[in-house]
Amino acid sequence: MKLSYVVLSITFLMCLVACSPENADDAKEIEALLTENLRATEAEDLNAVSDTMHSDSPAYSQTQQIIQMAFDNYDLKYKLLMFQYIGQDDEYALARFKFSTEKVSGPDFKNNILDTIHVFRRENDKWKIWSQATLEIDYTD
Repeated sequence: MKLSYVVLSITFLMCLVACSPENADDAKEIEALLTENLRATEAEDLNAVSDTMHSDSPAYSQTQQIIQMAFDNYDLKYKLLMFQYIGQDDEYALARFKFSTEKVSGPDFKNNILDTIHVFRRENDKWKIWSQATLEIDYTD
């Protein structure tokens, strides 16, 4: 819960800063990064998924374990539904990201639409996923 409050506070502050034209390239890079993350996750390519994540993120190891467990048990399909660049400062960027997850095969699973705020941080001059906060889960079954 603490992370959610931090992310929402950052979101509020960054919403005060309009998306400037010089940030348009960053917004495109971040959208491409999230698209690649979904593609790699659907392809069950842990190395490619890891390449979209910041290696210093506090959630890095735990996220890799969860993703591997999902790969071992499910075949899932993902679809980008909405991307909205929020803004950035010198260190972080934020985007709202909505996507669907649908089970192709595996044990019981609730198909859903996840509405999130993702936080990004640069690593080797490229934006990487730092963390995410879930805003809403809509179960579609």
